[in-house]
Amino acid sequence: MHQPFDITLTHRLADQLVECATSLKEKAQSPDQVQQHLVRLTSIMDSLHSLSHEAGEAGMNPINDRGDIR
Repeated sequence: MHQPFDITLTHRLADQLVECATSLKEKAQSPDQVQQHLVRLTSIMDSLHSLSHEAGEAGMNPINDRGDIR
């Protein structure tokens, strides 16, 4: 049995994405630091993809027709 779609989790992940991208822009000074940020960004994106995929398979539509998820 699937749990209801948690839009607040999606919003939290989106906030993490913004924070990580901002940190990449402002603080990364070496290829290793860029790679660390990319690993984190990929992890967040994978989580968002999984949430969306699971919701789709459960017959939920987390994003409305206008693309506004709030």
